[in-house]
Amino acid sequence: MNLLDRTSVKIEGVMDFEWSPATVQREGVKQSEQLLSFWTPEIGSNPAKVGLDEHPLQGSCPNTKSFQCFRCQVTLTFPSPKKSLGHQPRDLSVFTRKGVPVEVVDSLKDTVINFAWEPKGNRFVLITTGEVPTGTAVPPKTAVSFFAPEKTKSGAAGNFKLVRTIEKKTSNGIYWSPKGRFVVVATVHSQQHFDIDFWDLDFEGEKPENEKDLSANLQLMKTNEHFGVTDIDWDPTGRYVVSSASAWTHSLENGYHIHTFSGTTLTEHAVEKFKQLVWRPRPPTLLSKEEQKKVRRNLREYSREFDEEDKYAVDIANTAIVEMRKRLLNEWTAWLKKEKEMVEEEREVLGLPKYEEEPAAKPTPGAEDDTIVEEIVEEIIEESEEIVA
Repeated sequence: MNLLDRTSVKIEGVMDFEWSPATVQREGVKQSEQLLSFWTPEIGSNPAKVGLDEHPLQGSCPNTKSFQCFRCQVTLTFPSPKKSLGHQPRDLSVFTRKGVPVEVVDSLKDTVINFAWEPKGNRFVLITTGEVPTGTAVPPKTAVSFFAPEKTKSGAAGNFKLVRTIEKKTSNGIYWSPKGRFVVVATVHSQQHFDIDFWDLDFEGEKPENEKDLSANLQLMKTNEHFGVTDIDWDPTGRYVVSSASAWTHSLENGYHIHTFSGTTLTEHAVEKFKQLVWRPRPPTLLSKEEQKKVRRNLREYSREFDEEDKYAVDIANTAIVEMRKRLLNEWTAWLKKEKEMVEEEREVLGLPKYEEEPAAKPTPGAEDDTIVEEIVEEIIEESEEIVA
């Protein structure tokens, strides 16, 4: 590995930087480029600056300047077909447009304490508070805001608009599904509040009239509580979520809960001195793009085949159980016959009458009218079908 052009990129006072996760093709620039986003703090009368460096062109895109900026989070996200985005708390830079214009989110009046982009998408969630964060275990009152671009006739993403703001919360953590669409907003590292909200940004139900022009349909699916929750972790498939209480933070009721993406709690485990849970990385698929498309097209047929295989496996298991019961019954019958023969031999040696010759006990009056009826009823409680994309 060698230094590019044997020179370093010098940025005075840089606080943070991040590479674009994908190659950006900007309007007016023929060559595809790799972008590096960075920010420098406000020093004296010089404003804080958010800038972009382009490589290998080694040029500099227009910079954004801000006064009274005490914190900036540099974030670059995967591009949608039409645009790619970077951000600081109140400004959004649209890289694919000529000159890299800045969209100002003027609906924010309070301090932004958390921000997260949708993976491989163009929507984001942020958390604001009107109180000064003190760093204590008691979280301040917060508001959770969901943003999405407007729909346009050309199909490209338009300007960013506020979808909805949820007030009077204590949430301080945002956790997107690695597949996008679903997001968990939670209160972590708190001693008083433990809310875990499961949101769907593409809800398939009726859409509010005032959100018709936005590329999102927001719906709260479920709210759970997990005492002492410190961490939220999605599995690589985006189907399951783990909330955990780590002993690295506190020693009260350590353990973890496993939920579905929609908030249904599947299991709860209390583990003494529990520290951390990490999902096994999901290896990349061995199928080509065409093979993946073929699987998606024929998913219903594959589902039927899998259902038949599952049914066959269940039938085999049931057959094995029946055969095992027959074997046990035969063993019991053989043992009982052997024991009866031994008893008969002993009675004969002792001069006792045979077992069959003993007078039968007098039946209890009315006993002949008593009967035992045993009926086995099988009923399907629940049947569900799950299609895995």
